[in-house]
Amino acid sequence: MNFAARRNTLEAQRRMLAGHLPEIGTGAGAALAGAIPLGWQPKGDEQRCGEMLGHFEMDELRRIEVALARLREGSYGFCQICGDDIEEERLDKCPATPFCSSCDG
Repeated sequence: MNFAARRNTLEAQRRMLAGHLPEIGTGAGAALAGAIPLGWQPKGDEQRCGEMLGHFEMDELRRIEVALARLREGSYGFCQICGDDIEEERLDKCPATPFCSSCDG
């Protein structure tokens, strides 16, 4: 396994997510559209959507931080439940995953 490449991927994802988090507070509808009209305030579903996106991104950021810690300590790529190797294809799709496909249900 190319640990340097995995670290680079995780760090790039971390930078991307960290850059998005300030946008979430302005309302997901406007942030996703790319423009916020003057005086626009998020309401109802837009506010909840923005909060959900923020929570999702914060959770993903935490998973990335934990994966980077596993890289530093030498346990990255091993399932945190059964201890088996996590499949390369799975890590390609989700580099922060702590579980093999069997244990992740």
